[in-house]
Amino acid sequence: MARLSVERFGDVVRLRLSSVGTRAVGLDVSAYVVRGVMIDTGYDRARAALLDAVRAFGVRGIMVTHWHEDHAGNVAALARLGLPLSMRPETEAILRRRVALHLYRRVVWGEPPLLHEPLLGFEAPGLSALHTPGHSAEHQVIWDEETGTLFSGDLWLGVRSRVLHAAEDPYEIVESLRRVAALTPRRMFDAHRGLVERPAEAIAAKIDWMSATMHEIERRVTEGWTDRAIVARVLGGEERAAYVSRGDYSRRNLVRAIRRRLSPIR
Repeated sequence: MARLSVERFGDVVRLRLSSVGTRAVGLDVSAYVVRGVMIDTGYDRARAALLDAVRAFGVRGIMVTHWHEDHAGNVAALARLGLPLSMRPETEAILRRRVALHLYRRVVWGEPPLLHEPLLGFEAPGLSALHTPGHSAEHQVIWDEETGTLFSGDLWLGVRSRVLHAAEDPYEIVESLRRVAALTPRRMFDAHRGLVERPAEAIAAKIDWMSATMHEIERRVTEGWTDRAIVARVLGGEERAAYVSRGDYSRRNLVRAIRRRLSPIR
């Protein structure tokens, strides 16, 4: 059964969602509500709790950061209720077709139903979306210019977060981080870590750490080191997520992404 806890930060409400499967692997995910707008929708197995929160907080529209099942898992259910949703066209296209999710993702988050209903148009005054690819090709963050608040989705995820999905692009992540750094946010809400203290410093620290780490990996790749050796020496070895996901979510994916950039297929 899903568990929802509510945290308030002035004008922002954090809806923190977890269930037996997510807690078993030490994960949860958050949706946020600001001025009647919900940012992200949680995962399908938390549907009942999420829909209760939509009613309780008078949500009038939803903005979605990206297609992953822990962020867009209830898009179809909300569309069936007639609520307007805003997302990138690429996100909508993905949600309308069946995506083959790895077993570990289905076990932890569940598999969301396909989106069939047409989306109602939606604009949220004061809130804007900024395309920030890298974590996924269509990832976007939500920016509240009035309050200087950044809803960062899965862009930040921690200064030294080094575990990547197989499809992630660390070079694009760094460029996207540079774009949001230019906003100089006064507040930042991460989808998994909640409120981030001193966001400008946190974003800058991640850019610096990623840039230095990627440079070190590049050097070792060109020197002929194996992926396994680089993971051990530069990234501190592999972690349990790599084995549970059969490599789909691992530190080795950071090395592989850099190797692909240095030696593109021709």
